[in-house]
Amino acid sequence: MGIPATRRRLNEIVGETLASHIRSGALPAGFVIREKAVTDLFGVGRMPAVVALTRLEAERLVHRRPALRGVVVGLSRTVPARPGDLAGHVTLPEGLGRELRQRNWRSLIYPALERQVASCLLFGRFQIRTPALAEHFGVSRTIAHELLLRLERVGLVRQEVNARWYAGPLTPTRIDELYEMRILLEPAALRQSVRGLEPSVIEERLDRVSQAHTAEARSDASLLHRLETDLHQDVVLRCANEELRATLYRCQLPLISVHLSFGSYGERTDIPQMIGMHKAVLEHLAGGRVEEAALALESHLRCSRDDNPARLADLPALAPSQLHPYLDPIWP
Repeated sequence: MGIPATRRRLNEIVGETLASHIRSGALPAGFVIREKAVTDLFGVGRMPAVVALTRLEAERLVHRRPALRGVVVGLSRTVPARPGDLAGHVTLPEGLGRELRQRNWRSLIYPALERQVASCLLFGRFQIRTPALAEHFGVSRTIAHELLLRLERVGLVRQEVNARWYAGPLTPTRIDELYEMRILLEPAALRQSVRGLEPSVIEERLDRVSQAHTAEARSDASLLHRLETDLHQDVVLRCANEELRATLYRCQLPLISVHLSFGSYGERTDIPQMIGMHKAVLEHLAGGRVEEAALALESHLRCSRDDNPARLADLPALAPSQLHPYLDPIWP
C-alpha cells in the first residue's frame, strides 16, 4: 500500500509519479521533461518540480543535456531527445490532481485569485459566492474560505453581517488615499531596500523595461503589469521592515492590478511616460544614485495619481473574461 499523499512532500509525490512512468516505459528513453510542463501537469510551484527532477537525476533515471531546458529520460546520450506533451504520457492517480491543488493553493491558486478580484474593483461591487469559487478552482469549500480570509487580510474583500463576501467598489476617493500612502512610504522603502539588493535584480528589470518601447509591447497588458510589479514590488518591497512591506502591499495591490482592468493599452498615451519613469528609477539605482532614484519614484507616483481621473473617465467596459463565475455583479 502506498503512502498517503498527505504524508509526503510535494516534490516526493511528483518525483515518485514520474519515476513510475519512466520505469513502466510510459515515458520513453529520450523524452524531454521540462520544469514548466511538470508545474503545469501537477499544479505545483517551481521548487517542487526542480527538486523532483533533481531526485530523478540522482536515481539515474534521467540526465541533463546543456542545450535543453529540463531533463532527458534514460542515461544514453546517443538517443535523440524527444520533446513531447508530458500530460499525454503521464496519468495522475485518481484524486491526486485535486489533492495537489488543495495543498498548494497558497502559491498557485491564491495569486491568480488575487489578480482576478483586484482587476474588477473599478467596475463596481461584486458578491463572491464561496461554492462557485471552490468549483472554479477545483478545491474544497474549506480552502475557498481560506482563500477569502487571505483576500480579506490584504483588504480586497470583506465579509458583511449577512455572512456574504463582497469586493469593491474602488472609488476615486479610495484611490487617492492609496496613492497618498504610496507617495509617503515607497521612497522610504526604496532607500532601505537597496541595501540588500543584488545588482542582477536591478539589471534584469532595467533590461525588461528598456525593451518595452515598441507599440506592441505597450499594448501587452500582462507585460505592463509585470513592469509594475518589477519596480514597485520586486524592488521596493525588498525593504527589511516587515510592517512597511505589509502596509505598502495592501496599498499597491488594488492600484497595480487596476492596470489589468484597461484591456488593450494601445490607445493609452500615458504608457510611454510610465515606462520612461520606471526606466529612470532603475537607471538611478543601477548607477548607485539612491536619493535620485527615490525622488524619481516619488515623481512617478505623483504623476500616476494626477493622471488617474482621466484614466477613470475613459474606463472601458468590463471584459467578459474578467467576470469569473464566482463573481456576481451588484448593479446600482
